[in-house]
Amino acid sequence: MTGRGWRAPDLPVVGKDPKLWTVAEAAVRLGPPDVPISEIRLLARRITPVGKRRTVASGKAGRCARVYRAVDFIKAYDRLYGTDQA
Repeated sequence: MTGRGWRAPDLPVVGKDPKLWTVAEAAVRLGPPDVPISEIRLLARRITPVGKRRTVASGKAGRCARVYRAVDFIKAYDRLYGTDQA
């Protein structure tokens, strides 16, 4: 990884896709109320981002958040918290 967020030139910009989650989206779907967002951020360090998404409307200054495949977040969560039955 050459940079973070908008400074990651090797990551393509992607649109809204239910199969791609940012850390914030993963925290909403996986975390509350049992797992704090800091734990979700640690999970993100274990998986590879597939792109980046703007977090503000087009034409406004703002950053891009890295996005990850939802299935990668779910698998990492299951491995960490032992909920994986396979």
